[in-house]
Amino acid sequence: MSESQSKRIYQIDLFRFIAASAVVLYHYLYRGYKGGNMSLLHFDEIGEYFKYGYLGVDLFFIISGFVIAFSIKHRSLPKFCYSRFKRLYPMYWICLIITFVTVYFFGAPRYLVTFKQLLANLTMVQELFGQGNIDGAYWSLYVELKFYLIIAVFLVISRFKQVSLDYLVYFWLLLSSLRLYVGPSEIYDTVHHLFILDWSAYFIAGIVFCQIFLQGPAVKHFIVLSWCLYLSIDGAIGRIHWLARAFHSDFSPYIIAVTIIVFYMMMLLVSCKKLQCLNSPKFIKIGMLTYPLYLIHQHIGFIIFNQLHGYVNKYVLVSAVTLLMLGVAYILSDWVEPRVMRLFKR
Repeated sequence: MSESQSKRIYQIDLFRFIAASAVVLYHYLYRGYKGGNMSLLHFDEIGEYFKYGYLGVDLFFIISGFVIAFSIKHRSLPKFCYSRFKRLYPMYWICLIITFVTVYFFGAPRYLVTFKQLLANLTMVQELFGQGNIDGAYWSLYVELKFYLIIAVFLVISRFKQVSLDYLVYFWLLLSSLRLYVGPSEIYDTVHHLFILDWSAYFIAGIVFCQIFLQGPAVKHFIVLSWCLYLSIDGAIGRIHWLARAFHSDFSPYIIAVTIIVFYMMMLLVSCKKLQCLNSPKFIKIGMLTYPLYLIHQHIGFIIFNQLHGYVNKYVLVSAVTLLMLGVAYILSDWVEPRVMRLFKR
């Protein structure tokens, strides 16, 4: 988060780590084997308990909306773009290169990469170049970049005419509601893509949670949040059909809905300053782990599983790889990133 440590909201660091851990466990214990045999390790006996860990990304998007709204209070467009670039790209490039080298030398035959793919992935918008992600986790970064673009446009407009963030919230929420009433068309599909309508309700909710944190709660906030919650649950349940086809398994709409409600309640408690007991600086370290952990864990972890599954007990192996990923993420966040950031300060 870009705010100074004296103003840092430490509960957000804890929630980030919880979200990242849920995604890691989902990948390692469920998706790896069930989703196209990406991993040779299967955990049928416990995997079902972690099949909803993918929802950690939904929590990430709420947190992102909160953090970005917090960071643009007094920020110009150049400072916003620079801070986002500095926050995302250096660590991404480091993790991308680590993943590329690992996959290039050890990934075959399941995982193959090319230098053309690497060049496209360096931009973080490889989808625009028709290239696949070198690691499956990168899909969400493209979503984040589109969110930043929306905020950047808002900052440009605000430079010429002071516009309340409420206008962005209401306009974006109106567009997000279109998917309930409008069928596919060329115009709608373009709007849907540019304004990330599959995920927009989470970002909008995060912005509103930040407004509550900064200004105090108001009736308008709870009206918007209620509609965002409905859209979030509706969208998440709508993805069940894809999940069922991909994993040949049933997903409960009730568990999905309750999980998303819990996310909203957690963020509401933070925004209303009701979780001050968790507002401890000790969570900074684990909060900083989440980005590199999210970026490096998936394909590298699967490759290690596939190389060693015949020699090591699967529970020992998955535990060791999880600890290894946490260790690498710690080194990258605590040792590598500060040195890279000093280069930017110069």
